[in-house]
Amino acid sequence: METRFRPEQLNDPVIAEANAILRNCVHCGFCTATCPTYVTLGDELDSPRGRIYLIRDLLESDKPPGPGIVRHIDRCLSCMSCMTTCPSGVDYRRLVDTARVRIGRDHVRPLGERMVRGLLAHLLPYPRRFAVMVRLGIVGKLARPLLFVVPGKRWFAPMLDLLPWRRIGRR
Repeated sequence: METRFRPEQLNDPVIAEANAILRNCVHCGFCTATCPTYVTLGDELDSPRGRIYLIRDLLESDKPPGPGIVRHIDRCLSCMSCMTTCPSGVDYRRLVDTARVRIGRDHVRPLGERMVRGLLAHLLPYPRRFAVMVRLGIVGKLARPLLFVVPGKRWFAPMLDLLPWRRIGRR
């Protein structure tokens, strides 16, 4: 892939590494067949090849990422099945991690999204905390009718779908 980084950008070791990775991509498209996000959504920008273009534009422009770029990068599951099929050996993991660091630094997420991400960051890596929250979620099922009495329940509505008790009984 052709890149257009300025010489001062290439002095940054992170950009220099990303440039080397980007130049390995030959746009063959083998990665698209193994990407679960692309297979499910069918959007080229949700394929590794499409994300590589977005990441290149993000890094070359030195501008804060827009919501579209953030959405497509966030949809990557980091399964890395694309790396196993890439004949050019593109290190997609390093590239997407570089983009996520840039997004985390330059993009301000909405309050609700920050809260959910913060909660998950403080729960998922800790099995005991997570187990307690799952148990509380089951107890929360009994309290569900009370949530609809709370003023401003619309603020709560998107978060209700994330609670474990919403999925109990659905198969």
